[in-house]
Amino acid sequence: MSTHKPIKITFTLDEQDAAYFRGLYQAAKKNAADLDPNTVIESARGLISRVRSGKKVPNFVTEAITTLETLMGMLEDKDYALPKEEASAVLAALAYFANPQDLIPDEVPGLGFLDDAIMIKLVDEEFEHELWAYRKFRKLVEGMELRPWTEVAQQRRASRIAEFREQVRAEISKRKSRRRFLW
Repeated sequence: MSTHKPIKITFTLDEQDAAYFRGLYQAAKKNAADLDPNTVIESARGLISRVRSGKKVPNFVTEAITTLETLMGMLEDKDYALPKEEASAVLAALAYFANPQDLIPDEVPGLGFLDDAIMIKLVDEEFEHELWAYRKFRKLVEGMELRPWTEVAQQRRASRIAEFREQVRAEISKRKSRRRFLW
């Protein structure tokens, strides 16, 4: 019986390679205005489903797909009430995944989702503050005591959610301004 140790493979995209992927990403975002938002959402859901149900999907792809799941949650979460401008930006970012002609066909075992994982990394970087805020928001909301049988509790819950939503959005602005300052 042979034992196989895991192999760690890392790679760095050089400036030219990174520019190529960023160009694909920017083109998809630019073309997003021509796409139906429901088509974009369903395509992202389809990718998530293919990855989650795939038998030979590398772990790094499975881990990357959580970013898409979080972005989808941001779009659909009524409590979070993503502002229209941010929702449009998220939809534009998801537009790449609506393209059936991606760089590496998803059916290629082991590598088919590599280009998707790279694009997800670009999306993750672009929305790092929003993703952080939404995850924090969801933890609070999921941890709230819910007593739906009282009207007072329902009103208190709604006002606490609104207050926290504003706090995390303010924190996003602070984080973004600090980042601009550092660059």
